[in-house]
Amino acid sequence: MLRAVLVAIAMLSGVPLPVLGAVWLATSLPIPGVAVIAAWAWVARRRAGATRPGPDDEAAMLHGLAAEMAGGAAPRAALAAAAGRAPRLDLSRAVRLAEAGMPAERVAPALAAALPVNGRLVAGAWLLSARSGGPAVGVFHSLALRSAEEGALRRERRALTAQARASAWVVAGLPVVLLAVMALTGRLGLGDPALAGVVVVGVALQAAGVGAVVLMLRGAR
Repeated sequence: MLRAVLVAIAMLSGVPLPVLGAVWLATSLPIPGVAVIAAWAWVARRRAGATRPGPDDEAAMLHGLAAEMAGGAAPRAALAAAAGRAPRLDLSRAVRLAEAGMPAERVAPALAAALPVNGRLVAGAWLLSARSGGPAVGVFHSLALRSAEEGALRRERRALTAQARASAWVVAGLPVVLLAVMALTGRLGLGDPALAGVVVVGVALQAAGVGAVVLMLRGAR
């Protein structure tokens, strides 16, 4: 009864329903609840990572910048047009500074901060173009190819480590599913101290193994 009242208060306070459901499940069935919360956190992290700009976005922007400048566009107009090719890159500050006629010394740091792979090199090329009076089209094309190659390498690394990641999740998930089924069917029997100790040690070893695999995969990236 008290838990239902607390849930009602939380709903009235604006707490999201998925959060309430996860907390309710974790307090009702601890082992399945923790598994569900962990899976939810992993999915949310993957989605957040998918929205981050990467080398492919940078390559598209640099190809566009080089193409616009090769077509005779002024640097500020070329940058604004190229930014539209990579909407996930936060180039708004660099575009505003360029369109406002700010010197290249102020635009270059904004470019360096917005580009995840070749930011410093692009900033240097922008300064070179401004100081020499040339468009530096070849430099931007080369940097675009470099970003594209980095994107291809990252995709290859993800593909090579996909099997290891899948194996780690299967190995980690099977015991959790088994414990959840046993808990739901009433056959877990955690009232026995010896069995409870075995379960705790097994889960700890499982978590340590999965953690080691995750650390190795991060090192591979």
